[in-house]
Amino acid sequence: MKLGPSARLRAEGFTFYYSCVNAQPVVLVKSGIGRERSRRAAESLLKIFRVNAIVSAGLAGGVKDGLRTGDLIIAKNVLDYSRDGKPGSAHAGYACHQGLVNLSCKLVEEKGIKFRCGDLLTVEDVAAQPAAKRRIGDTTSAVAVDMESTGVAEIAKASGTPFLALRVLSDEIDDELKGCDLIDEEGRVKTLRVVSHLLNNPLDLRYLLRLHHKTNEALANLALFLHYFVQRYGEVSNPLHTLEKQYAQDFVK
Repeated sequence: MKLGPSARLRAEGFTFYYSCVNAQPVVLVKSGIGRERSRRAAESLLKIFRVNAIVSAGLAGGVKDGLRTGDLIIAKNVLDYSRDGKPGSAHAGYACHQGLVNLSCKLVEEKGIKFRCGDLLTVEDVAAQPAAKRRIGDTTSAVAVDMESTGVAEIAKASGTPFLALRVLSDEIDDELKGCDLIDEEGRVKTLRVVSHLLNNPLDLRYLLRLHHKTNEALANLALFLHYFVQRYGEVSNPLHTLEKQYAQDFVK
């Protein structure tokens, strides 16, 4: 996302960046990995800033055939597992704001961006194996999985703040993810652990380099869309009041 000059604030364990996109104010915060960190980040955001809407954005893994790395996922609902943790017990925990969903779908069609509008499932652990992803896709309505959106949705609902989850695919249903333990809870690469991993698994070097490249490309797609999204949101008069009427078409694919 192309931001203007930004101010930085470090508070409650998170760094917040306040800036503008074409005169539309925006606050960014990097939560890190996991439901609890994302929940605390959203809670801190609402404590410090007055916001009109919250967007949870980041990476996801595909659990349906036909989705490709770099595709944008626009969530209609954020699903969650019930306490028994069985895939078949996932339920629709939080609905995304329909106006924000419609605006997103309108934008991707205008810009020719590959996307899927559907349900997003938040999981506790990385779905690394193709069999696990396929099982989730077969037993729930989710098209992709992440590890953060439910935490943000929980705080947004409690505060009455309109919420949207946007994700970009970093891996497809048949991709096996290696090296999940090489990143810390803030999403930073553990350099020494990477070196140790490669000393013991030298053939993984090409895989990790390819994964890094694909992830950066996916994040670039997400950043570009977020720029379009914030810009269009700022152009709409009384956006949250009018979005549902202005973009009333059903964009489910």
